[in-house]
Amino acid sequence: MKSLLVIGLAVCHFTFSRSLCSAAPIAFTIDPARSTVTLSGNVTIPGIGSFPFQTQSAGSLTTTCTGTIMSDLAPPYISFPGGSLIIAVTNGTWQPSPGGATGSAPADFGGKITPPLTTGYFAARNIQLDVTGSPAGLTNGGFNAGVLIVEYLSNSIPAAALDYRVTSFISSENTNGTAQVSGFATNTPATALLTNGGGLLTLVLPVNATNYESLGSDPVIIVQTGTIVATARAGAWPLRVSVTSQAGQIILTWPSIPGQKFSVQGKTVLSASWLPASGTMTTNANTTMWSTPASNAAGFYRVVGSY
Repeated sequence: MKSLLVIGLAVCHFTFSRSLCSAAPIAFTIDPARSTVTLSGNVTIPGIGSFPFQTQSAGSLTTTCTGTIMSDLAPPYISFPGGSLIIAVTNGTWQPSPGGATGSAPADFGGKITPPLTTGYFAARNIQLDVTGSPAGLTNGGFNAGVLIVEYLSNSIPAAALDYRVTSFISSENTNGTAQVSGFATNTPATALLTNGGGLLTLVLPVNATNYESLGSDPVIIVQTGTIVATARAGAWPLRVSVTSQAGQIILTWPSIPGQKFSVQGKTVLSASWLPASGTMTTNANTTMWSTPASNAAGFYRVVGSY
């Protein structure tokens, strides 16, 4: 059984409470094999109508993701302070070339619209996202993904871009260029998950966010949908343990995630070896508690997480 974390505590018979370890952001690594984002949406041409995105070829509007998700864990809450980097992976070669030039080039997404007598091609390149979110309550590992705000990173190098080229039987409609991809959108409420197993914390974030852009003078709605799955070592999570004395009992309380396993070790002399003070506890709640009878002698305890 591998040890994930060890928190040392010194306790005695009188009443007190203290935190021994402050929460800190954890970097979750995105798993590209389980993380995909799809673009959908439409372009509105004034006086003509709205035209939905179509693929240039099967799968051209879906790609995988790499990068990191930054999260603060302080169960029963989880929050996202910013500093995440979700990178869309180049999924093929699509029209047009950078700047809207004739031809094709590698891109993260490739799509088109087909108004009457016209074909408009677009390619999204160098797409990078951040995700932020205020504290959300955890319930058995689930929380509301609706607190998340998805933001295009506009300062990436090279810059995120939406290259477009319109070819029409009406020559005056022909146009091409590059639109900056920027802005942010609030995620649609859905259940996200934080689970523990096999020594890993696994974060599953459903994404459904809508941005409003433009191609030239035409309004564009871009909808991002998909799922981001990211993992971190369970031992990377710093626990915050409180110690109290009540009704003749010393009580240790610490935040937890369903599926985690803990044990408590103790000793009466600081220089002595640690001995088991509890059996292995598998938690199914956001808080785990352990108690032992108080005495007049000092006692030293530590909480050990394992898998």
